[in-house]
Amino acid sequence: MIKTGTPSLRISRRQLEPVILLLVLGSLFGYLGQTMGVTNMFNTLMKTAHELLLNTVLYLMGVTVLSGALGRLLLEFGVVGLLEKLLAPLMRPLFNLPGRASLAALMTFFSDNPAIVSLAKDERYSKGFTERELISLSNSSYAQD
Repeated sequence: MIKTGTPSLRISRRQLEPVILLLVLGSLFGYLGQTMGVTNMFNTLMKTAHELLLNTVLYLMGVTVLSGALGRLLLEFGVVGLLEKLLAPLMRPLFNLPGRASLAALMTFFSDNPAIVSLAKDERYSKGFTERELISLSNSSYAQD
C-alpha cells in the first residue's frame, strides 16, 4: 500500500537545540561587536584567553610538575615507607587504604589532582594497592577540591 500525503514537519528538540545556540551566540557576539567594535571585541577575547593561559593554566602546571617531582623524591629516599609505617594505623580504619595513600593525599592537597597520576603509574608506589584501592585513591583526590 502506498501512503500519500505530506511528510511530517515536526522538528524535534534535538534538531532545534543547535539553531537556538547559534541564534543566542550570534545575538550576543553581534551585540558586543556592534557596541565595542569587532576589532576591539576580538582583541579583548584574545587578551583574556592569553592572560588565562599564562596566569592560571601554566601556573597550575608548574605547581603540578614541582609537586610530582617532590613526590618522586619522597618516594626515592624512603619517606613514603616512613609515612606508610606511621600512618597505616590511621589510614586503614579511616579510609580503608594503605598508609602510603597519605602521600597522594598530601600531594593533591598541596598542588592539584594531576599530581596523583605520576604516583599511581609508578610501580614501586602502586604495588601496595589493589586495583579497587587505586581507583578509590584517585577519586578521593577529586573530592578534596
